[in-house]
Amino acid sequence: MIQTHQKENNIDIVKISGRLVATDAPEARENLKAIVESGEGKLIVDLSGVSFIDSSGLSVLISAFKLIRAKEGRMLLSGISKNVQTLLELTRLSEIFEMFATTEAALEAIAKPS
Repeated sequence: MIQTHQKENNIDIVKISGRLVATDAPEARENLKAIVESGEGKLIVDLSGVSFIDSSGLSVLISAFKLIRAKEGRMLLSGISKNVQTLLELTRLSEIFEMFATTEAALEAIAKPS
């Protein structure tokens, strides 16, 4: 798993690539926690490079979502592969997460007041 972080107009964008699995979950969770705590309450997680995600990976996304909601912020997912989207739908997490085809679409949506 590889993570990159950038900021655009006070919006944190985290790109995750590879597999988001149990062995990577603790590091990913801590990285996202630090970004959320130091951020402005707007987070986009770009999953376009994620080839596989397991239950531990889902827990990382849920943890970040809970942290951002505690700050009364928003977390959006972008670039979700068909496999990851199927998993989010099976677990009904697709009803919780705001999902967008591209990071650009997510940026446009998060820039507007909710």
